[in-house]
Amino acid sequence: MKLMILDGNSIVNRAFYGVRMLTAPDGAPTNGVYGFVAILQKLLDEQRPDSVCVAFDVHAPTFRHEAFADYKAQRRPMPDDLVKQMPVLKDVLDAMGIRRYECAGWEADDILGTAGKKCEDAGWDCLIVTGDKDSFQLITDTTHVFHVKSRMGQTETQEYTPEVFRAEYGFDPAHIVDLKALMGDPSDNIPGVPGVGEKTAMDLIQRYTTIERIYDGLDTLDVRDVVRKKLAEGRDSAFQSYRLATISREAPVDFAPEANLWQRTASPALYELFHRLGFNKFIDKWGLTAGAEAAAAAKSAALPETDVTAETLPQFCAALAAADYAAVLPADGLDGLEVCDGRQVWRLNWSAVGEGYNDLLRALFSPEVKKVSQNIKDLMNLLLAEKLPAEGFVFDTALAAYLLESTESDYSPQRLSVRYLGEEKHGAEALWRLYPVLDKAIRDGGMRKLLYDIELPLCRVLADMERVGFLVDKKALFDYGAGMTGTIDALQKTIWARAGREFNINSPKQLGEVLYDDLQLPSGKKTKTGWSTNADVLEKLQGKHPIIRDILDYRTLTKLKSTYADGLLKVISPDGRIHTSFQMTVTATGRLSSTEPNLQNIPVRSELGGEIRKMFTAGPGNLLVDADYSQIELRLLAHISGDKAMREAFLSGMDFHTVTASQVFGVPVEAVTPLLRGRAKAVNFGIVYGISPWSLGNDIGVSTAEAKAYMDAYYEKYSGVRAYMDGIIEKAKRDGYVETLYGRRRSLPELKSSNFAQRSFGERVALNMPIQGTAADIIKLAMVNVAARLRREGLAAQLILQVHDELIVECPADEAETVKKLLEEEMENVVHLAVPLPAEAKSGVTWAQAH
Repeated sequence: MKLMILDGNSIVNRAFYGVRMLTAPDGAPTNGVYGFVAILQKLLDEQRPDSVCVAFDVHAPTFRHEAFADYKAQRRPMPDDLVKQMPVLKDVLDAMGIRRYECAGWEADDILGTAGKKCEDAGWDCLIVTGDKDSFQLITDTTHVFHVKSRMGQTETQEYTPEVFRAEYGFDPAHIVDLKALMGDPSDNIPGVPGVGEKTAMDLIQRYTTIERIYDGLDTLDVRDVVRKKLAEGRDSAFQSYRLATISREAPVDFAPEANLWQRTASPALYELFHRLGFNKFIDKWGLTAGAEAAAAAKSAALPETDVTAETLPQFCAALAAADYAAVLPADGLDGLEVCDGRQVWRLNWSAVGEGYNDLLRALFSPEVKKVSQNIKDLMNLLLAEKLPAEGFVFDTALAAYLLESTESDYSPQRLSVRYLGEEKHGAEALWRLYPVLDKAIRDGGMRKLLYDIELPLCRVLADMERVGFLVDKKALFDYGAGMTGTIDALQKTIWARAGREFNINSPKQLGEVLYDDLQLPSGKKTKTGWSTNADVLEKLQGKHPIIRDILDYRTLTKLKSTYADGLLKVISPDGRIHTSFQMTVTATGRLSSTEPNLQNIPVRSELGGEIRKMFTAGPGNLLVDADYSQIELRLLAHISGDKAMREAFLSGMDFHTVTASQVFGVPVEAVTPLLRGRAKAVNFGIVYGISPWSLGNDIGVSTAEAKAYMDAYYEKYSGVRAYMDGIIEKAKRDGYVETLYGRRRSLPELKSSNFAQRSFGERVALNMPIQGTAADIIKLAMVNVAARLRREGLAAQLILQVHDELIVECPADEAETVKKLLEEEMENVVHLAVPLPAEAKSGVTWAQAH
């Protein structure tokens, strides 16, 4: 048996550049999709696989980014014409009956590696189709790589077996990772060993095979002394690069070769899609037809569908009244709804119902009708925009599925029905069938309170917040951006003057030439395109030349201007407010995220971030009240770990970082200097996030050995924290997950990985998630309680923004003192811990004043 798996992003990228620009009849670009299908068709004809599937990257950080912040940092963004084709490609694959795999936190390469391992375990052959050479490390006797290349406007494919690879490289496929560990990989921004190029690296691996052998025998290695010196200095980088370049074969995807069995079928959906795209060649090649009879047969197992019209309205109302619950799904906003009562699917739209459509919606979305839906916060937003009720929602399938598996990227009804029902259902019918199954899973998993007392009530709170928005002083923001332009221009001239010539400051290559060739500054790590000018490299050069501080300031200002001064101006609504969107099913910790625009990533401690906050203001006659928790994650660590010394420190009321500095550095509290307090603070928060001695040393500017000594002293004083950390990792290994105080879970298959980097990532998550996730649960519950009390007390105040542990309320000026007290009371009493959980509220006309 044979499985073929394609690297989706890689192949469509090769196709995009290997096929001339093509467009559909409606003008949409199609060359990437066309080229992908052409490559796929050719391989299907030649290889005749039994199973076929495609792996895609997810646009989100992976465990490699956790290990190395600059991983893939220099990769160019996908061209807009290709971005537009990605959802079309996925529609084509769905219509072809070819399964797609994605996994948040993991790359498509890891899915390819996992598929190869699963095939080997099952006795299948695996054919990996990719445009990247990274997958060469996966080549075995049963796993072959079909490498797709774009050349002279054409694409061609070469099969790599172990023999073909050895003939070309001179060593076994697995050691391509060792090669990259030495020479690096500019496309992924993997550093390798500075100064060691491809030729030297190839020679070393051909002779010594692995970097372990190279470094074990470094002193006696048959190489020039200059190469030996570079290898010695780049040892850490080599092993880090090795970990970054290693493809995981244990990605947490539910994968079995036999689950991807595929037969070419004349799908009516595929015909319609190819017809719309203008792919007539493929329609003819595959003998596709509209197939009305086949389409009807395919729907025979589904519930009957009925349009709600003036004539059928009485039947719909009667069915709704008789149903235990109804599943509701918007198809085209509110002018197009699917409603399933368990017996049939009803289609609602204004054109069929007429003038009474809004009355029908008022009845449907009243508290009397129990409703199940998907992403109900967004549906509530649509209803509130039309001044319609948004009540009676009892379940959200996407939220429930997210709680059950927080690292997935697709919570669509179709995907959920396949996973939880064992068959593919669509639309409102899928939601109706999913409700009892997901509800049981939630209750069995101990997450009933989490869903019904926190997540579901929060939907209405967030919908209201999105509708209100945050007022922005547009003129002040524009003037601020204009002022920054002058400062940036002046900085640019200063940098040019210090450099002795004009150059493109935003070009790493040109900047590297100025710093290391012209000014002869100490050079750091080198990439394939030149010397590195990343922020961490420049930070280490501070004090070597005044141009460095200017360049860092220039980068900060240009980013701030483009992201905030210019970026925010573009998203101010006609009402003068910015209406961000809160995402509830994105982060694995349970934290909310903010998009379009992201108001949660405005720099907190920088002066420039404070300037941006001055532009966010209360409306006329109003004030902003801003309340946040003090050190919530550390207080949660004291509560959850049960550490006596840490609890006593918080109960004493003294500054916790000062107490920690006194404990760790062995000095009296009154002798703690700002430097020692700062280091203790870094240790405190680093411990929560599972920091390594190397990373801590980098953060506070000390050696790894000194940082390790700090951490050892910390664990000696707070021995309960050490015991908790060891215990939670062992528990996570046994259970396969960690959870918060409220039962929110995160699966951790990484802990069972044979790969060191993946296991380390899993251990860091096991340490951090119960703390950070509980903090997320607490702030969410606080939001629900605050909104309810504001409403209960008849106040005009409204929640308008949440930023991690911070809540912002806009209220009439005469309500400000009441709201400050209310916020502090609700936030402090939302949970009772073994240590105090103080919240402090301030008020002001602007966010900066209230923060």
